[in-house]
Amino acid sequence: MKILTLNLRYDKPDQGNNDWKFRRYAIAKLIQSHDPDIIGTQEGKAHQILDLHRLLPQYQSIGTDQIGNGTGEYCAIFYQIKRFQCIKSKDFWLSDTPNLVGSMSSTWGNSTPKLVSFGVFISRETQQQITVFNTHLDYHSEQSRKLSIPLIQKQLSQVNPENSLLILTGDFNAEPNSEERLALLKPLSNKIKLLDSLSDIPLESQQTFHDFTGEAIAAVDTIYYDHRLPLKSVTIDINQIEDIWPSDHFPVMAEFNSLIATPS
Repeated sequence: MKILTLNLRYDKPDQGNNDWKFRRYAIAKLIQSHDPDIIGTQEGKAHQILDLHRLLPQYQSIGTDQIGNGTGEYCAIFYQIKRFQCIKSKDFWLSDTPNLVGSMSSTWGNSTPKLVSFGVFISRETQQQITVFNTHLDYHSEQSRKLSIPLIQKQLSQVNPENSLLILTGDFNAEPNSEERLALLKPLSNKIKLLDSLSDIPLESQQTFHDFTGEAIAAVDTIYYDHRLPLKSVTIDINQIEDIWPSDHFPVMAEFNSLIATPS
């Protein structure tokens, strides 16, 4: 099983080859080359998600946008429809009122709503269930990021480990040794422990944000995975596609040996 996470870079628009009208094809080729089963994306606007559907018809996606009316950024999760069936999907907002669509809390410090999208998927081959959460934490407010973690963990803890494996993808806008990222490594109340797929490589090699320069400066993107899943490999793809950077973030892709849970 292959899981990929990628901040798409919202269609600002950017200049030259960094413009979405060019990057969309580069992203599609990148995805086709890796052939991931499930993809956590961040920052995509509605037309960007639609473009990827047109270019990648083998995928379906779930998730709403941060505003809740289709005008904001999405944390869309794409999945290969021939390999997985989605049996449930939900979104919640990172605020004091997580079930209120588009909500923000004034004391958190973020200026735009932030959300988590998640889906419950069943492998058509093995019938194994996997629950995938995907998020994009606030860039400016450390307070918002710190308050977001307990909310996310509360939802992660509701996954029944007897029925499902667990994955968390995202742009966390925080370094691996930050308080908020370290908190995600603590065992959940359902006894699942998440592991950082990039933790065994040097910190400087975990960097993913490069601002369209190719020189990464921040380790903010990763894939957290259920401790019962055997990690085969993890890669940060630092390559251009036909002289175009697919995004201002490098994608992270983790491959697992099996979609069958191993004993804890």
